[in-house]
Amino acid sequence: MSLIGTVSAGLSGCPQNLAFQLSNVFQSGYITFSYGACTTDSTTGVCRAGIANFNTNDGSAWNVIQIYHGITGGKDEFTKYDSVLQSNAKTNTGGGSSDKLKGFCDAWRTAANRMSFQSSQGSVFTDKYFDPSQTMADKLGLTLSISQAQLYDAAISHGVSSKKSGLAGMIDTTNGNITKDISGVSGSMLEINGYKVDEIKWLQLFLKVRSSYSSAPGAQASIDSYTYMIKNMVATYTNSDKKDRGVFQWSDSIAILDNSGQSSEVNCANSYAVYPFPDPVGVPPGSERPTGTATVSRLRPSPIKPGMPPKTDTETEPETVPCTESTTGNWWDFGEVVCGTAPAAIGVGLAAILFAFALAA
Repeated sequence: MSLIGTVSAGLSGCPQNLAFQLSNVFQSGYITFSYGACTTDSTTGVCRAGIANFNTNDGSAWNVIQIYHGITGGKDEFTKYDSVLQSNAKTNTGGGSSDKLKGFCDAWRTAANRMSFQSSQGSVFTDKYFDPSQTMADKLGLTLSISQAQLYDAAISHGVSSKKSGLAGMIDTTNGNITKDISGVSGSMLEINGYKVDEIKWLQLFLKVRSSYSSAPGAQASIDSYTYMIKNMVATYTNSDKKDRGVFQWSDSIAILDNSGQSSEVNCANSYAVYPFPDPVGVPPGSERPTGTATVSRLRPSPIKPGMPPKTDTETEPETVPCTESTTGNWWDFGEVVCGTAPAAIGVGLAAILFAFALAA
């Protein structure tokens, strides 16, 4: 399987998986990537969709669809929207185009059932959001997974541009506020404007800047949860006799606040957020999902406690589902419902194995 490349440093392995799950919770309430999510702003007519809130205003949705067109030959659900999406991407405005985008979300949800469209989203996710965020983290000298993950999360909510509300702009504002050395307990020091700054202290300053733009999708939930995590890390280190700075790095699981402000957890046993994504160019012929229905018993992860694994000791009652649905997460990662067979529900154990395989590939 061909994989999308990533930057050489930054998030990887389990911390990367935790970051993906966490940001997915902030964006959609689920730990999985929501390929078929799509909403239309009733005021502006702008549609936000997919795993990174790609939208019809800034060209990001058009980026995804262009890759998808390259696979389908340009004849698919989105062909009729090409002119308006191209125009919006050039002018960076989706205003007044709601009639021209009528049915766009229905088309997006339909296409999201296909591996080729999911992997098209993955390609733009990597190139437009994940890689730039980690390149910026590398340039700053960030070494703590919590800091690297916050930059990724901000990229998803705000984009990576240099305007004040974009990731690069917020970094510039944060750095501009630093006029002296700032000590802390993380053990990781940054050099900003010629000053020595503790990495956790820098992250707190960044979150303060980001709070000015908290109306962006998922932003306030992220700010609250990361503030909560920082407080716990500092308290754990301060109150420990061993003074182990390992508490500032993510390992197998992290305690978080969910979107309702309740304490919860995400963990690497829940490996639904498999990454890298399959390369859309390398999608083999015949890889589209089958049609029809099949009877399966499915395990359901809970959207209320996003870090908890599905119950592997019990199954739901058998139900008839479309073959376009999968038994757990992304169908090429975890298996698909194949008509004419009796597939078993797939639990966390296989997901974890596949996650490890994907990282090693």
